[in-house]
Amino acid sequence: MKKVLTAALALILSVTLFCGCNNSSNGGNTNTGGDNISSGGDNTGGDNTGGDNTGGDNTGGDNTGGDNTGGEDNNPDGLPDLVDWGSQTPEAGVDWLDTKQGQVNLSADGYVRDKIGDFSKYVGTSAYRVVTTPSELLSAIADAKYHYKNVWDEATKTYTQVAADGYSESEIEGTVHVIEIANDLNMGYNHIKNDPNNAVIEDFCKKSAANINLFTMSDMFIENGISQIKIENTSDLLVYSKNGAKITHGGFKLTSDNNVVFRNLEFDEMWQWEDASSKSTGAVGDYDAFGWAYFKISFCGYVWIDHCTFGKSYDGQIDYSNPVYNGNAGTAFRAPYGADGKNGLHISWCNFTGGSDDPDGYLYKMMQKIEQDYADGGTNYLYYNALRSKFSFEEILYGVAIPQKKGFLCGDHADFNAKPDDYNFNLKMQISFANCKFTNLEDRIPKLRGGNAYMYNCLVDNMQYYDYRNILKSKGAAGLVAKVSSSWKCAMVSQCILCGEGGSIQAENCIFRGIESFIKNNDKQTSAKYVKGGYKLVNCSYQGDKSTPVIVGSTDDGVTEFPAPSGSVKTADFSWHNTTNRQPFSPYCIALDNLEAVLAGKYGAGVNANLETILTKGDLTK
Repeated sequence: MKKVLTAALALILSVTLFCGCNNSSNGGNTNTGGDNISSGGDNTGGDNTGGDNTGGDNTGGDNTGGDNTGGEDNNPDGLPDLVDWGSQTPEAGVDWLDTKQGQVNLSADGYVRDKIGDFSKYVGTSAYRVVTTPSELLSAIADAKYHYKNVWDEATKTYTQVAADGYSESEIEGTVHVIEIANDLNMGYNHIKNDPNNAVIEDFCKKSAANINLFTMSDMFIENGISQIKIENTSDLLVYSKNGAKITHGGFKLTSDNNVVFRNLEFDEMWQWEDASSKSTGAVGDYDAFGWAYFKISFCGYVWIDHCTFGKSYDGQIDYSNPVYNGNAGTAFRAPYGADGKNGLHISWCNFTGGSDDPDGYLYKMMQKIEQDYADGGTNYLYYNALRSKFSFEEILYGVAIPQKKGFLCGDHADFNAKPDDYNFNLKMQISFANCKFTNLEDRIPKLRGGNAYMYNCLVDNMQYYDYRNILKSKGAAGLVAKVSSSWKCAMVSQCILCGEGGSIQAENCIFRGIESFIKNNDKQTSAKYVKGGYKLVNCSYQGDKSTPVIVGSTDDGVTEFPAPSGSVKTADFSWHNTTNRQPFSPYCIALDNLEAVLAGKYGAGVNANLETILTKGDLTK
């Protein structure tokens, strides 16, 4: 049995992380009543992260609200000392794993530093499961689940975690803690819907099944379907591959999890061209008909996604929401087992590629079929036909089909009138991006609604998309599809950092290329309290397009050449959402002139064949 901190104390945002630093400036469910309310553990239910909708489980009266200080402690959050390591270049001929910089950067860092367990202890035990088929993966996920429930005490504002009905205390813990994926896996719903462990999957189209009959669905979708694989009420789980196995036609839904890690995996084939054979089909080109994303994460403690490669997805790549799971009875039933009341999502060394122009790849073959339908005078793809009347196959491929439309949605839209706690809960969200590559993403890198996002050692290169976008926009692509239907769109946005609803983003030692709207707040709130977003750039470079100069500098140093932000987002409104408004950890930065080489190097971003000896270890510095 595990007694958890009071809701008031647990809602104070604190981080106990350590790593090197550069430029260390400081910078639910609506059920709320009654004592001893129990629920959850084995039955999370509901979808809490999808699209731009509110999570629903964030109401209730007993929460801490703002970031309140306690006592006279000048470091009440227990944050580590900040150390300025400077930007360093790896020495020639020295293996990065033999250096402090390499060990820190290749460890669980950022907002999960010192929070991820050592999974090497499970090697050679029954808790280590090697899977080679979709069915074996589903079985391992089912066996990893914990069997508990959270019992809320309204008088003390605490919850107790006890065994779920039908289980003893000794049976709470899941029996699998490491899942090694040895083969590429097709997780399409049509192939696995009748699996004995189908309780851990659901049809990713179940909420939008009606749209299947409105849009021209691809052969890929018709053959495979799309699954959402549910990892719920699970703690201390590593899912990884030694050989960079590929998972296709499926995304993961993480709910009420803690210390869950994904490493060295590739995710792909969860996109299709959006089109219709009828002019009456609404909103073609918005890509809102289906919510397919590779990860949807909510009500979780600490999650780490490392050295993964992401192909194009229909909706976003990763959605992260509902960071508070202990604010009141309406959220406490979602609490992960053994979590400390805090949250952190760390995405490191990942390669977000958009689509591929490989002639043997699914996307290129899909577009070839659409091109053939156009050449044959077909009418199955009216949107494509409209574009093709003026543009070449190549221009449509590189300007529309290959770029990833949406990146990362962090935080549900807060409904301030119906659920006033949502705003304060969102402020507790913590996400870090480290050593990642983003190529040809149109938008949301990331989009933050509340809380803090910290990007460091990242490369955003959208130049290819930017060039083709200019071609399509200059020749009126949007007008061509609007002539078919006034509700059809070809927006082709070029946006990067989006921040509002009290959120703040710091980008440090990052390179940004091929972006029109660099920093923006496009949320539609009208109340001043909820509109503002904050940002800070530390030793970053920016180049709008190939004809413009490269700008390097920091906003704190008064560099004014960076593009002016759009909307209610200012450096003056930047803040760290902890008790003392202090930078939560110190990143170990890589010199900008060497960053691209490191991200493409031996231990570089994306799936990697050089990681086998470290994949079960969270901290390489110990």
